[in-house]
Parts: sequence; structure tokens; C-alpha cells
Amino acid sequence: MKKILLTLGLGIVMLGAGQTKTPMTPEQQALKNTMKSMANGLMRIQKAILYNDRVLLLAGVRDLKRVRPGFLTKHGEALKRFMPDNPEFAMSMAKQSEMKIQKYVDMMREDIFSKHDYSRIAAGYTHIMQQCTWCHRQVRRWAWEK
Repeated sequence: MKKILLTLGLGIVMLGAGQTKTPMTPEQQALKNTMKSMANGLMRIQKAILYNDRVLLLAGVRDLKRVRPGFLTKHGEALKRFMPDNPEFAMSMAKQSEMKIQKYVDMMREDIFSKHDYSRIAAGYTHIMQQCTWCHRQVRRWAWEK
């Protein structure tokens, strides 16, 4: 069994070593960093909702708030490269998603401090995840395999 796992692991490493990776442009790297910090904030929020942890919830919302206004619009050139067939749609999609995400983050923050309603906070989290999924489906052409 160990030999099979070792062989399989070695094969995967060899396949990965043979693939050339094109370097990212500075805009693409900045977009990747933005997405990573948003993902970290969303993971904190999800964990906070599950464990009823207000401190972790605030940390997650703070992570999302730290992403500067205009975060997706600023990365418009990188988004255009992902969707070269329709760059105008890429920009309008980015602006729309950005506005909705910021609205839901503000709503969650308000709910934490005023209403203390975890179900509304969870709904805000769900809406943000829906925006992320919608955008990624468009940009990455995500589809279920048939």
C-alpha cells in the first residue's frame, strides 16, 4: 500500500513539474491577493457563525472591510484578460459584485453591533458567497461536469 501511494505521489509531482506556469502580471497578482484576503475573512465569518464567536466574527468582517473600496474595479485589466471576448461585461460584473459585497459586509457589521442577530449575519454571509460564486462562474467558466 505504501509503495502504491508513494508511486502515485511521485507521479503527481512529476506531472506538476512538467507543466510550465506563465508568470502573473502585477494586476493578476494583486487580484489574487485580494481574493485570498476575502477568502480568509469569509472563512473566519463562517467559523464564527458555527461557534457563535463574536470576536472571530468581527475579525472576519474586519478582513472584508480592509479590502479597499474599488477592489474589483481596480483590477479591471486583470478581469478583462480573464474574459477577452467580453471585457465590458467583465467590468460591469466586477462593479456590480463589488457594490453588493460591500453592502452585505456593512449590513453584517451593523447587525453585529446593533441587532445581535446571527441569522441575519448568516444571511449576509450567504449573499456574499452567492456573489463570489456568481462572479467565479462567469470569469472561470465554472460548470458542472456531465
